[in-house]
Amino acid sequence: MIAQLLSAHSDTLQQAVSANQSRLYYSHWQESPSKKFYGETAATDGEQAFKQSLNTAFNRFVQAGTTAQIGEEESPYGFTLGVTYPFVPTEVLISQAHSAGQAWKRLSAQERAVVLIESLEQASKHFFEIAYATMHTTGQGFAMAFQAAGPHAFDRALEAIAVGYYAQTATVAETTWTKTIGGGEVHVKKSFRVVPKGIGLVIGCSTFPTWNTMPGLLASLVTGNPVIVKPHPKSVLPIAIVISAMQRTFSAYGLDPHLVQIAMDSSAEPRTLELAEHPAIALIDFTGGAFGNTIEAIAHKHGIAVFTEKAGVNAVILESVTNLDAVLDNLAFTVSLYSGQMCTTSQNFFVSRDGVLENGTRIPYDEVARRFAEKIRGLALNPKMGAGVCGAIQSTVTAERLQRAQSLGLPVVCASEPIAQPGFENARSYSPLVLQANTDQQDVYEQEWFGPISFMIPTENFEQSVALLVRSLQRKGALTTLVYTIDSAQRSHAEDAILFEGKTAIAFNYVGNIFVNQSAAFSDFHGAGANPAGNASFADLGFVVNRFNVIGTREVLA
Repeated sequence: MIAQLLSAHSDTLQQAVSANQSRLYYSHWQESPSKKFYGETAATDGEQAFKQSLNTAFNRFVQAGTTAQIGEEESPYGFTLGVTYPFVPTEVLISQAHSAGQAWKRLSAQERAVVLIESLEQASKHFFEIAYATMHTTGQGFAMAFQAAGPHAFDRALEAIAVGYYAQTATVAETTWTKTIGGGEVHVKKSFRVVPKGIGLVIGCSTFPTWNTMPGLLASLVTGNPVIVKPHPKSVLPIAIVISAMQRTFSAYGLDPHLVQIAMDSSAEPRTLELAEHPAIALIDFTGGAFGNTIEAIAHKHGIAVFTEKAGVNAVILESVTNLDAVLDNLAFTVSLYSGQMCTTSQNFFVSRDGVLENGTRIPYDEVARRFAEKIRGLALNPKMGAGVCGAIQSTVTAERLQRAQSLGLPVVCASEPIAQPGFENARSYSPLVLQANTDQQDVYEQEWFGPISFMIPTENFEQSVALLVRSLQRKGALTTLVYTIDSAQRSHAEDAILFEGKTAIAFNYVGNIFVNQSAAFSDFHGAGANPAGNASFADLGFVVNRFNVIGTREVLA
């Protein structure tokens, strides 16, 4: 049966490998939720499927060992989902994963890759349901939820498959080695086998339950490892839909569906540590905040591979531009998109006290700040656009953080205001808050203020801006930096300092419909894996090679 998949998906696999090498634009799934691509009824069918799942037990898993049903999801738009999921004890999950991995690890890298591509194709039939589930667990607006949780997440998953396949096939599987010794030759038949590390654990986050889960999940699976997914208890439904589709695909092709399992817990009774410290766990993927430090320590203690994305402090330097309005439009969207709840959203804006040069004309700092606030309000409070762009606040903790920021006593550049979400009068939704901090208030702005909270920091000059940014990168890390300068010498200085001293990716002079907090599969490396914000990068070779070993056998030939 798998032979059919080799025929069906080999071209997709090779296209993904080629795209990953060329770094050019490539997307396997259409990011527009258009009827042209997904059919006349796909949107209404997906919404109906989501609504039918509310206040019921999610029964689509092909997964044994259930002892209870649990669930606690609440929509940031103001209602309880009421979905419950199977709770399976840890030892049962481990046992089932171990059994499932026996046949899986004996498949070739190509066979595993095409089975996984088929599982993604089957799961992609649920894009609209996943979008509604993502909207009402994370607070993302529908358009963003469709793209980020559907096509973009699945492209990242396909990217992980491609990189994993490429890494496993970099060494020949078999060869005959010949060496002249004395007066004759010795011939040794050598073979090289990919040996998976073992059971992988993927720890999900509340804001991007598919986008941040699927790369690690697919990277472990393609390299032969069974996986247990521990979702955030507040954001389960999107990844549950994906996992159930994958399990059904495995079953359809004669494979054990327990290759991927969901491990439910609750806020009151978490079991992340129980799973992470289990001696059978060989790999851990983590996305979240400072708790990632604990996960890294556990992995180091047990000598296992760990891949983390943690808290970071992203920043912008604004020095010289050709069109300040275009720049501020871009930055206003950056801080407003999903209310700043992206790990790539810019938080700190370093601007010279003298202001910004626009084609040689100096725009005073106060004028820049005023126009930035005006752009933010014009977007976030726009009755036609604001609600969809900003979405809702996923966690009450983030809403409380916004209140705490408002009480810091710092000068307000742009005040935060409630945003009306049509049809959801109880939605937790607010426009971005921008405060002004002094350069010596690093105890404030070098913290990650996750959510719609940003700081403008007036500096002495461009050089101080770079120095303060690099200090922050070295102490706290970041996933993105953005520099606006049209001076070639300044650009070179910033690039060297940020890349080689801050060890963080850098973007220059973004305007128009390309934003620093968006990351393109097959082209952009998400995270550098080189600074305190995390040790992994989606998806470089380092993201896959530590999930397996290449071990050889030798036999002397007569």
